[in-house]
Amino acid sequence: MENKDILNFNLQRFGTEGKRITGRLEVLINGQLLLNKEGATASGIGVSGEPAMELEPVMYDGGIAGFTEKPVVAKVEVTIIDREDVSLSSLAKVRENGTLIFRAAGGGKAYVADGATCTRNFSITGGSGETPIVFIAPYWTELVQ
Repeated sequence: MENKDILNFNLQRFGTEGKRITGRLEVLINGQLLLNKEGATASGIGVSGEPAMELEPVMYDGGIAGFTEKPVVAKVEVTIIDREDVSLSSLAKVRENGTLIFRAAGGGKAYVADGATCTRNFSITGGSGETPIVFIAPYWTELVQ
């Protein structure tokens, strides 16, 4: 097979033709679009609408006997740009009352977490205004348009 044939075979096999990859992101808290830098991450994603559980295998001599569950918090780690129209104090006030949205910038897929809290303890980098922020919530709900 030639490279072109291999590529076409893989596109058909994995159904990737016309599928979007999550690239540019938007992070919103209570409807406010944050000025986020590239590299924001969402973690604690599991079954939509339920608290995420990390499964830990319980082993026996013959293999896996079952699993224990360890709760995992829904979390966003994002670096925003602090400028005069951004209130870090307002973000710090988000405590169990935030609606956090982590979505693809062009639409498509989004993860929504209600009851979000900002973990505070901000630091600001002079010159760039970069400010890392962490939000946590009980769980994510996945929305696909």
